[in-house]
Formats: sequence, C-alpha cells, structure tokens
Amino acid sequence: MSRRPSSETMRNGLKLATRLSLTAAGGAAALVRERLVRVGEAALSFACSPHVDHEERFVALDVALDLDFLAGEPLHARALAAAQGYELRLLERSASAGVFGHSDIRNLTREFADLQDTMFAALDDGTICRKDREAILAELADVERMAAAIRAKVEASA
Repeated sequence: MSRRPSSETMRNGLKLATRLSLTAAGGAAALVRERLVRVGEAALSFACSPHVDHEERFVALDVALDLDFLAGEPLHARALAAAQGYELRLLERSASAGVFGHSDIRNLTREFADLQDTMFAALDDGTICRKDREAILAELADVERMAAAIRAKVEASA
C-alpha cells in the first residue's frame, strides 16, 4: 500500500489534464513536430495513460506549464489546485500569454458559434428584447476578447 499523500484519483486527474491539454493544443504529434514541448510523443502518451503500466508516469512541471499555455487554459494547475482543496481564479489574462496554436482557432470558432446561436435565438420571435440584446453583447465581448488575444499572440510571433 502506498504512503503517498496524493490519491489515485488525484493522480488520474493530472493524467486527464494532460490528455485534455494535448487535445486542446492540437495533439501530441503536432506539438512534437512544431517543437512546442521538450518531450516526445511516447512520453506524452504515457503521461496521459491510465493503464497500470504507466500509472507512475507524468509530465514534468515545465511540460505541464507549456501544455497549459498551448491549451489556452490552466488544466494542470487546476488539477493540482483541486487536489489540494483549492480553486483557481483568473486575475488578469495577458493577451500575449502563450503561443498561437490550434487551440486558439478552435476556441475562437466555439466562441463565434456561441455568438451565432445567441443571435439566432434572439431573432426566433422576430424581435430583440433587452435580455436578447444583453446576451448578444456579452457573446460579442467574448469573441472580441478572444480575437484580441489571438492578435497579440500572432503579432508577438512575428
């Protein structure tokens, strides 16, 4: 029996964070090909595998940080905080944080789809009420914020 202070559930949460960040960032193959992480595909695969043969394999903190930046959200940091009974709170996001990647495109597409859904819903009854207007403006603000962050990342990469 293990005497480690972390539980299997907590460690599986870290593996899930690795898997989610890899998916959000465009996949292990793309990250390795672009040299955005310092480890190879096999190491990334083992780090997110729940299989008993890989239960002790995780990404190092610097790789987790890179993956969180590339995913566009602090998945590993959130898993670590939750395991210790804490919750992360966004202080202020730097628009230039991270590197422009697949996750930015995917996230902008999702935000735009949310805006589109909100606008179609507002027009369903033929009129835009105060609640509809506020919802549309909130979704527009999200799209604008995301676009500004992407612009800063792209400008910083030139």
